[in-house]
Amino acid sequence: MRYPDCGFERLMQHDAISLPGDHVGAHAFDQLNEEMFKRILAVNPDVGTALGLHDPYDMYLPHGGVKRIDDTLDILKEWRIKARALDSTDFTLDRRLMLKVLDISIDFATFGRHEYPLWRMYPDVIEGLGGLVFMMFSRDYASIEFRARAMASRLHQVPRHFEEFRARFNGQRTVKLWTEGAIESCDQFPDFLTFVEQSWKDHITPETAKALSEGVNVTKTAITVQKAWLEGLLKTADADFAMGRTKFEKLIEMRGLGMDSDAILALGEKYLKDLKAEREVISEKISPGGGVDGAKKVVESHAPKTFEEGLKATEEEMLKAKRFIIANGIATIDETSVLKIIETPAFLAPVLPYAALFMPSKFDKIQEGAYVVTRPKDPKDLGSHLNHGSIINTAVHEAYPGHFHQGVRSNGKHWMLQLHQMSDNLYVAAETVEGWAHYCEKMMYDHGYGTDDEAVLEMVNGALWRAYRIVADIRLAVGEATVDEMVDLAVNEIGIPRNAARDEVIRYTRSPGQALSYLIGRHLIIEFRKEMEKELGGAFDEKMFHDLVADYAYLPIFLMRDAVKESMKG
Repeated sequence: MRYPDCGFERLMQHDAISLPGDHVGAHAFDQLNEEMFKRILAVNPDVGTALGLHDPYDMYLPHGGVKRIDDTLDILKEWRIKARALDSTDFTLDRRLMLKVLDISIDFATFGRHEYPLWRMYPDVIEGLGGLVFMMFSRDYASIEFRARAMASRLHQVPRHFEEFRARFNGQRTVKLWTEGAIESCDQFPDFLTFVEQSWKDHITPETAKALSEGVNVTKTAITVQKAWLEGLLKTADADFAMGRTKFEKLIEMRGLGMDSDAILALGEKYLKDLKAEREVISEKISPGGGVDGAKKVVESHAPKTFEEGLKATEEEMLKAKRFIIANGIATIDETSVLKIIETPAFLAPVLPYAALFMPSKFDKIQEGAYVVTRPKDPKDLGSHLNHGSIINTAVHEAYPGHFHQGVRSNGKHWMLQLHQMSDNLYVAAETVEGWAHYCEKMMYDHGYGTDDEAVLEMVNGALWRAYRIVADIRLAVGEATVDEMVDLAVNEIGIPRNAARDEVIRYTRSPGQALSYLIGRHLIIEFRKEMEKELGGAFDEKMFHDLVADYAYLPIFLMRDAVKESMKG
């Protein structure tokens, strides 16, 4: 079965690059990239799904073991050898960037394979499988019949995939915290599978319904085996999760942030101090004499009565921000794109304690994303999660002009500029992705959006939280702090509820360098903007700057800067 406009056959048409004349080297480069990309997708069919290339990739699960990692790395290395042999004299800006992205992809894949082998430390196979099932269920890129048939095919492959995954860990000790989280995923995911099956059963043929039901049952049995294996691992699991200073310094250097970890930590601590003082000032305006706690109570009292009302308010705020951007000429918005606001599936809630954005797929005809909002574990925490001010700030960060807008714009660029995002990449460009969304919060305020005191307090709290993340991320990664110490810091310094704080901190432990990316990214984008304003003077165009930063936001910050600067200077 084929579904129109969702296959690889429109890859080159979608991403054609104009070049004056018929340059032989450029043409050969384009052909090479198409050939090698097909080989990458054959090894990584889940990447095809994530990119919006569904037929035939939705039908398959990748190899679950290290073979996939090694095969991918071998293809990338062969790709680079062949690409470097071509004449690149007259390459366009984007083609020159592609060559650099190919180098970066290999460097980070090598680092992740050998120096920081998370693939044999983090035993949660459900996270990857669950993300695939969630995408196939939540996105309307094809008929339910097609998606259900493809999902059934994938689910029947789960036992093989899990067995290959378990082979990664032969003779290895896993991290206790991560193993406990993997067990929790095993407990939660079957309910989501049942939900998918029940939701689709009346919309598909009896034959497909039977295949899907069998696939769900096969997967549930495999999960039972997986959970028993994890419980065995837990008996010898090691509590030490730290990457270590030497490896962390190398990671930061590879990302081209322009600072070492000590400089980033010092910047985070300065922001932490300054933002706490700013919070005191705005809190006094909201609750005179009541301090931060008094202001917090006022803000949290202005919240929807139910979680469902909070979802509706989030959608309304997202659309309001979109209209504001268009009316004020802040950025160029693609009005054909679609963003759904939905509750975070239970199996993802531990790693997404507040909200997150599932980016639109690169090749989907309609750019569609999912803005997930997590139901608090305790209903009493609804005011801290979904109050009026936080809904404003989060909608700007996740939707417009933050992640969703950014994802749609970036997807307008050639797929190869996302190559480093297609496998285990240690958050290569998190500073431009998260930094952009965090930059948007303050930028929208500067334009007059979300300027009431409660929204400002939530914006400051958000920035304060990101400053804390710098401190926690670095101290955890280099082995200078425990999870409990960083949870206490989050509760006492930022005021995050303890349950959510613990989920957050555990997430930091398995993604070194990601949590610091929000505020350091915002800082670097603001500094870059000041630099461009100074160089261009009256010729500086804010809308053009915003469009270009969003266009190239999947690139590491140092490549994004080069691309934006060259484009703005003509």
